[in-house]
Amino acid sequence: MKNIPIYFLAIISSFACLTVVTAQQLPVRSNYLMTPFQDHVASAGNKSCLDMRLGFRNQWVGFEGAPSYSFASLSGRISETNQSVHGVGGRIETDEAGPWGTTSFSLAYAYKLKMTNGGWLSSGLSVGVVQHRLNIGSLNFPDFEAAYDPAVSSSSQFLFPTIDAGVWYEDEHSFIGITMINATAAELSEMTLSSRTSRHVVATAGSSFDLDGRFMFKPSAQMRMVSGLPASLDVTALLSYEDQFSIGVGYRNQSALIAHLQIALMDYITLGYAYDFGISEIRIAAASSHEVIIALSACDKRSKRAQHCSAYD
Repeated sequence: MKNIPIYFLAIISSFACLTVVTAQQLPVRSNYLMTPFQDHVASAGNKSCLDMRLGFRNQWVGFEGAPSYSFASLSGRISETNQSVHGVGGRIETDEAGPWGTTSFSLAYAYKLKMTNGGWLSSGLSVGVVQHRLNIGSLNFPDFEAAYDPAVSSSSQFLFPTIDAGVWYEDEHSFIGITMINATAAELSEMTLSSRTSRHVVATAGSSFDLDGRFMFKPSAQMRMVSGLPASLDVTALLSYEDQFSIGVGYRNQSALIAHLQIALMDYITLGYAYDFGISEIRIAAASSHEVIIALSACDKRSKRAQHCSAYD
């Protein structure tokens, strides 16, 4: 089981040469190693203390109507023994892209069971609501009035329930998680004709390798899949110094080259920054994206209670 993430990284990396990103249906985060709970509900309660994450992403800076994304999450444990853990958490996200916008809120539960090899296997479920918004007034065309388009409803917002479900495994040096997001796949017929939201599958895996007792190498990958579209693949390599400072590079298939920086400001706070340099055709108008993540943990990073898989933060 320990080697599964290594094989998983190799398999999903092979898709990089075969896929092209054509659309972004859910917010993409370059700092996915700092925000596993946003993608994987089964990771709720991975840390033994209350853990909060705050983030903001400004994509394609300078491009009018470009996506902007912000989120906040809180997770922890409500019960634990030497062999099992009950984890809970909550997430809120806001995503804006031109006339479209979404706000979501969800609550998650995860059950974790200790394996005979010392690793932990988790299953998780979250339920929540998502609000989709369409600002019809901003749909301006030179020779057409969008408000009179029969394909666009007069409703400017739509609220629907959503369910995420997934599994997560981790041991001391590696992890892998697979989650289905938006399993309900609600229709948006009240806003536009013949439209519906999509189910997404997110798979993330990573490992860590101790180099000399001070430096650690952390390779990882994340694949995001949705029916009818090519998969989106992120591959990241980080070099960490005594768990206090990390730098790295990443690649999103035919979309961006990414620079990573993480700094432990104090024993309870970690700041993460990612700079995306676009390599797709959109770079002509807007080549860069910025992402900032703040991690707040109730446990001192040096505390034994704070110990978890070293492959992610």
